[in-house]
Amino acid sequence: MDATLLLALLKQTKDQPFIFPQELEHVARNSSKVKTFLKELAVQGFSFIPTIDGNFRIEHEERARLVLLGAKNGLDFDLLVKHLTWQEFELLVTIFGDEAGYSATTGLNFSTGERKYQIDVVLKNNPYVFLIDCKHFGGTGKKAQLRAAAEAQRARCMAVRQHFLTLKTKLAIGSWQKVVLLPMLVTWLDDEIRFYEHVPIVPIAKLRSFFMNFYEFYEDLFWLEIRS
Repeated sequence: MDATLLLALLKQTKDQPFIFPQELEHVARNSSKVKTFLKELAVQGFSFIPTIDGNFRIEHEERARLVLLGAKNGLDFDLLVKHLTWQEFELLVTIFGDEAGYSATTGLNFSTGERKYQIDVVLKNNPYVFLIDCKHFGGTGKKAQLRAAAEAQRARCMAVRQHFLTLKTKLAIGSWQKVVLLPMLVTWLDDEIRFYEHVPIVPIAKLRSFFMNFYEFYEDLFWLEIRS
């Protein structure tokens, strides 16, 4: 896999969902390399939609999957994530969740009458329900903002419990006998998993590790239990 072309493809398609092979040829300085690269992506299961002018359309999910492929081929994960939109960042979270056995709901919106709430991603694996706020930023300069976001996500979690009877159908967990709600932030530019008021702040590069070692973190987490 040509890592240089993969990174060029992510850069090219960030602001417009089209792949222009001729532009990639300028990067590769070889048209056959581009053809081979696109064929390799097809073998990997990537499906790009041909356009009438000889180019290709790429969907958000394919771009998120390209980040995983790039990391697998040795590219810096943080550099790859930089070229995702916020929607694709959320999709990447759902992909990691799916790998760990969680089904996903995105864009959960509800109102309490007093205010409106939105939760970016909900990952569900009976009885656990992670309520995730995706922050396409991070780093040491954003600590105060992340703390405020963690407090806000904890409040959203409590609002979900308060209005659970009306939300359980929307979440497709109406048959569960027990539900454990857990707020979480997923960020871009952070090195380690941290906690604020027992809300985990997990860098996207560490999300796989978090789910693999979930039970080691469990006692440090804020959670709310609901029983039918």
